[in-house]
Amino acid sequence: MCVRTHLVEASAGRKTVRGFTLMEIIVVVALFSILTTLGLFMSMETLRGTLSRSEGSVIVSLLQKARSRAMNNIEQSPWGLCYQNGAYTLFKGLTCAAGEETPANANASTTGLITGVVFSQLAGTTTPTTVVLTQNGRTGTTSINYEGTIIW
Repeated sequence: MCVRTHLVEASAGRKTVRGFTLMEIIVVVALFSILTTLGLFMSMETLRGTLSRSEGSVIVSLLQKARSRAMNNIEQSPWGLCYQNGAYTLFKGLTCAAGEETPANANASTTGLITGVVFSQLAGTTTPTTVVLTQNGRTGTTSINYEGTIIW
């Protein structure tokens, strides 16, 4: 920044006054405002991405839990995961019924878990399924192959 020196006549002699011009202050404030605005938009996009990945991680974690319970033959039953009434339900048996519920994000929509994914006892195999998660304009896909492998 440029510092201006002005001479002011005074009765006792000469004094130097230093300061910024109005134009310099306006330019600095404008640049600061532009940088702040850009930073705000970039951080909001980062937040949306984080929320989307977070919901996807919840789904994968619950699928892994269902498969693990089926392979370990917990309660001598197959285990599965479905989406109903705004929550992910971890259930035992062949049909989506009452079980452990985990609330889903209200801004997310999930397809592929409506009827449920069921993992067989001991082997952990299942019918190949694709789970599509859409949230805040972002779409993520999780695939489960015949062997029960979860690919995300």
